[in-house]
Amino acid sequence: QSVQLQPCDRCCKLSEHRVSTVISNPAFFTMRSAVAKLAAKVVHYRGSVARAGALALTGVACYGLRRKYVACESKGSSWAFCRDVNEGLKKIHDIEKKLLDLMPETSYSVRDIKVRVDPSKRCFLRRPESEFSIHTVVVGEEHLNSGKPPIVLVHGFMLGAAGFWKWLPLLAQHRTVYAIDVIGMGGSGRPPFEAGSLTAEAAESLLVDPFQQWVEAMELNEFDLLGHSFGGFVCSAWASRYPEKIRSLGLLSPLLGFSDARIDKFRGAGQELSWQAKAMRSALETAWSRHLTPQTIVRWVPGAKGWMERASTRRFQSMASGVTQEEGRLLSEYVVATMDMPSSTESSATVCFEPFLRPTEVSGGTIKQRLSTLRTPLYAIYGDRDWMDRATIDEVPNCSILELPKSGHHLYLDNPEVLTSLVVSELAKANYRRPPNSS
Repeated sequence: QSVQLQPCDRCCKLSEHRVSTVISNPAFFTMRSAVAKLAAKVVHYRGSVARAGALALTGVACYGLRRKYVACESKGSSWAFCRDVNEGLKKIHDIEKKLLDLMPETSYSVRDIKVRVDPSKRCFLRRPESEFSIHTVVVGEEHLNSGKPPIVLVHGFMLGAAGFWKWLPLLAQHRTVYAIDVIGMGGSGRPPFEAGSLTAEAAESLLVDPFQQWVEAMELNEFDLLGHSFGGFVCSAWASRYPEKIRSLGLLSPLLGFSDARIDKFRGAGQELSWQAKAMRSALETAWSRHLTPQTIVRWVPGAKGWMERASTRRFQSMASGVTQEEGRLLSEYVVATMDMPSSTESSATVCFEPFLRPTEVSGGTIKQRLSTLRTPLYAIYGDRDWMDRATIDEVPNCSILELPKSGHHLYLDNPEVLTSLVVSELAKANYRRPPNSS
């Protein structure tokens, strides 16, 4: 049906366009089919009770799909990106400013660096945009002429650069820091990303190659690379592909894939599982294989945003060091705002890792195998209460593995002062450990 709308960015500044309801779009049936298959898995393990729950799950998911996705045929648009991306990014940047303004006596600047990305998904009428921005927060610019290489800092899976607001002032005392948002996450641009049609190697390229363009645009000759959680995986892939300018690689509770022993324990290998446990395990495997992420739940399921805000607020206030109630609320809003954006590269995790976070092999092996051949100075830091599966010396013999006391997974929030000391110490050692030709 034809509808009249006021000019806006969502419709590419056109006052008239044609809208088809999501029910009539083939993409809706593809996604609904994924939910139905997940529901069928649950029904397989139990009778009427599970069937009722499965039908409810399917109904909720389809309701979310109907609300969140509309097939738009206006100029330059793609059905998966009809939601106003600019409006979502503005919300993220507004919350980011509030968080960064909380940094004591620390000046900062924000830059959006344009990079070219070849999107994997195509609009059904025409090619979508190919230029997107990498959002960058800069602190400690007074060190630019000190001769010390800057630090490039990469965030984890459901966050962005502003999540480091407690830690950035401490790092800025020693170095210039560029905290960057991964393309398709945080406050960066959202290129289309079709996880189902890409290999793990292609997914890695979409994550890492824009960073190389960013390095050239920023005219960096040498830098120390730091990555947290999923950002640790991204940095590891970055260093394994383009080690030339990376002076050292620091991994903070990095996601490098779970061991077979931990996966077997989670799956209950050799144990008699209840039907509930079997259903949960099967549901998780099916969801991951269909490229459904926590961000998908926030976008689709009514009430999920409120639950995520409450859960993250409790976590940050219970474990993080010195986070006030207002700071915890702002950080939780920031987490949900970054998750409630059109789907993009977050689904790359479901390509680069198999269900239960088993690492996928690409050319050169798994990410741990590639790290073990890296000549760049390498260290990893885990919290003493960290849930992340740790790499071992046997797996990565060239890596210094350290433990941060009184810390869980979010080391930079739980114990930022001691973490800073560990990182600064490792950066100083990099001068002596770096080979003459690390590439």
